[in-house]
Amino acid sequence: MSTIRKYIRWLLFALLIIIGILLTIIFLRNTMPTRGISSKVVRAWLWLVSRVFGVRIKSYGNALAEQTLFVSNHISWLDILVLGHLVPIHFLSKHEVKNMPVFGWLATRAGTLYIHRGNKESASDASAEITAALKQNHNSLIFAEGTTTDGNIKKFHGRMIQSAIDAHAMVQPVAIFYPLKNTDSGNIELNPSVLFTGNRSIGESADLIIRSSRIDVEVHFLAPISSAGKTREEIAQHAFEEVTTAIMKIKTQKNTLSANKHE
Repeated sequence: MSTIRKYIRWLLFALLIIIGILLTIIFLRNTMPTRGISSKVVRAWLWLVSRVFGVRIKSYGNALAEQTLFVSNHISWLDILVLGHLVPIHFLSKHEVKNMPVFGWLATRAGTLYIHRGNKESASDASAEITAALKQNHNSLIFAEGTTTDGNIKKFHGRMIQSAIDAHAMVQPVAIFYPLKNTDSGNIELNPSVLFTGNRSIGESADLIIRSSRIDVEVHFLAPISSAGKTREEIAQHAFEEVTTAIMKIKTQKNTLSANKHE
């Protein structure tokens, strides 16, 4: 069954890529305003791609409408589909994505910003681009850990958060979690199929995801943080604490609910 599912989903994904190319040519111009047809087109297309991959999204809390720097933990490349569907945002991605055939072009036309990892000059340029987007009342999102993780959240880096301070914008922490019940222990854990860490290639990751019958994901938009009068390190630490606390609460509440159902 998983093999049949795999080929059907790859076929549908290929069809959506073709549709995405056509929509991009017509509607997208290397930017992502918070309102208008281009925003609606991107969000709808990302939702369709998520559905093809079997992703079911639940969101909690209210995302700020504009001029907001969203700061999220990072687990999987699916995060981009999920978060991009929920809010109109400029993503910050590693520069290698820009050079990917088709996908790099699509990402750039949708307003993705790029950074050379480990390059201070590139980081400064990326921060300036985020600042410019925020000053236009657009939104942006950074994965403040700087990489995907296995669910153990790493320190949030503050360099890119400087852009919110420079633009006098709000910062909103976001907690993303992919719950899955462990059939042996009965506990709710992070779905291992979505992980994009270690030596797992994008092809191997996509194969695991596309074979899964269903992938649940929760996105929690947490209390916004004013950037006024704060350093980037203070904001980064505050966001880190909010996200880690939220993830702990999600696991605790789900496991408590699961245990009560079996009593």
